[in-house]
Amino acid sequence: MMEQVRGIVLPSPTVFLEDGRVDEKLMRELTDWFIDCGVHAFFVLGSYGQGPAMTPDERKKVAEIVVQQVKHRVPVVVHIGAVDPFTAIDLGKHAKSIGADAIGHVGPYYYADRSEYEIIEHFKMVDRALGMPILVYNNPRYSGYNIHPAFMARLVETVPNIFGAKLAMGSVDEAMAYMKMVKAPFAPYALASNLISAMSVGVAGTISPPLAVTPEIGVELVRAIDAGKLEEALALQKSVIRIHDIFLRLAGPFGRTIYCEAMRLRGFDVKMYPRWPSKPLSREAYNELRDLFVELKIISRVAKAKSA
Repeated sequence: MMEQVRGIVLPSPTVFLEDGRVDEKLMRELTDWFIDCGVHAFFVLGSYGQGPAMTPDERKKVAEIVVQQVKHRVPVVVHIGAVDPFTAIDLGKHAKSIGADAIGHVGPYYYADRSEYEIIEHFKMVDRALGMPILVYNNPRYSGYNIHPAFMARLVETVPNIFGAKLAMGSVDEAMAYMKMVKAPFAPYALASNLISAMSVGVAGTISPPLAVTPEIGVELVRAIDAGKLEEALALQKSVIRIHDIFLRLAGPFGRTIYCEAMRLRGFDVKMYPRWPSKPLSREAYNELRDLFVELKIISRVAKAKSA
């Protein structure tokens, strides 16, 4: 099932109350809105979902909220990545018990000097314990090492339940290198900024945090690509590039506050995101973000959800 998921896999944001507890009410509201916008699947508790910033019990609660709210309308991938395999297995068993369709797993992090053997053995332990589809999350910035195409091929050969990978910095050329090297059926998810060319050569789709704030544009882009409407797709791709560019540029000085303010601009009452103190947007940065949303006609989430 999971290897057939194409398009926008929504990296679900975990939002918090002022005291740091998960805002369950808003999480459920966001989940329904994403589905109304037409997303094709969910990726829960990754970097954008703040998984590593929560306790195992909190991660389980968030997984339950999203899986329950989705109600099997689209597939849900629950990220279980951890420093050690035992925590990952515990989180994975819980994800399986609540009906998640697959697990996501960043390479075991912090100890970035692990050997390839140790990393593969970690994934083997998780796979043996869970026996469910695995999406590898290759994020060298956070794990401290790169699961490059040849490494991925050896990993997939050893852990056959791996169906694909989220390539955090995945260009089209990089995604093609993975597809060429991995002999088994393999679904790479690359950057949204080059989705037309990526999907035309077999990339499955994208898992893009900026598109979690503007999901309808990503969904419309995939529809245009699949319908062969090149002119429409190009216009939408340009919008996606502009969205990516402003998030990338403003994330430098303001961190993940950019996502918090963007969700507020869409009309969501986000109390806290991320789960640590972050620098408020300057007036100039806020106005720049707001003006782009106005220009792209994505301020009103209600209108967009109803028209999707």
